[in-house]
Amino acid sequence: MILTSFEIMALLSKWFIYLNVAAIMGGAFMLGSVRLERREVSIICDYVSLGAILGIFAVTVNYLVQVGSFADDGFAGMLDIQMYVFLWATPVGESVGWRLMGFALALSASRLMLNPAQGVRRAALISLVVSTVLLAATFGLAGHSVELHVLARFFIFVHLLAVGCWVGAFYPLWRMCSTLDAIALKHVMDRFGLLGIALVSLVLFSGTGLLWMLFNKPEEFLNSDYGIAVSLKLFLVTIILLFAALHKFILVPKLAHEEQQEMKYKLKNSIALEFIVGLLILATTAVLSSVLGPESLS
Repeated sequence: MILTSFEIMALLSKWFIYLNVAAIMGGAFMLGSVRLERREVSIICDYVSLGAILGIFAVTVNYLVQVGSFADDGFAGMLDIQMYVFLWATPVGESVGWRLMGFALALSASRLMLNPAQGVRRAALISLVVSTVLLAATFGLAGHSVELHVLARFFIFVHLLAVGCWVGAFYPLWRMCSTLDAIALKHVMDRFGLLGIALVSLVLFSGTGLLWMLFNKPEEFLNSDYGIAVSLKLFLVTIILLFAALHKFILVPKLAHEEQQEMKYKLKNSIALEFIVGLLILATTAVLSSVLGPESLS
């Protein structure tokens, strides 16, 4: 399969959207589920803010690329006002509008999270959670997902929400390996590991549901580009599950018993590798949603 320049740009911008959505989801997950020091809260809020700003940029670029692709006039077509207005009235424009709203809500909520008033912080956290739900829901409004059954779109929503919270939390956890002492880090990792079981369960539940709805026969895994890409994603998810098991059962328990600095260093490197695998998972997801689609099974 040879991709056009617009397809490549659409793929890269979609991947960038996924990355920034994951940053917001992971940041919200950490802020809402783990007790953190004030300094760590501030850093995670900055992380979410950056994800929101870059997300707005990625959504804008992705929309311009789609305008250019539909205009069929080279790169000049990206500035076609008539096509811009036309697409805005379609599901493509609807999804863009909701994504921009989701990123803007996440940006404002991340700033309000630093307010000294507890009531404001609580309202900001609720707004941040709403933004993650809104962003996850937008991926069922346009593209290949529109052609799917409503139950399949629900599975996609749950899958993106769970994967986003999981992968998006890697950077804060990686950073805490340098800023927290071993005991505090163990407490955070234990808490994340406990909640991670729920995330893994949601990933497996939604992923299994999608596979059941998309593939009629097992051989479609190997006989279609879509199936091969899904198989690659399953392989990457398996690797990331092995990393999670390594952390939960080997590295994290040793934080309280063995050479703490050495264990923190090993855990930090392991999380960095896990994050790289997470980036590949999001890249595969971008390929599945942008270049390939369920129709490639036929």
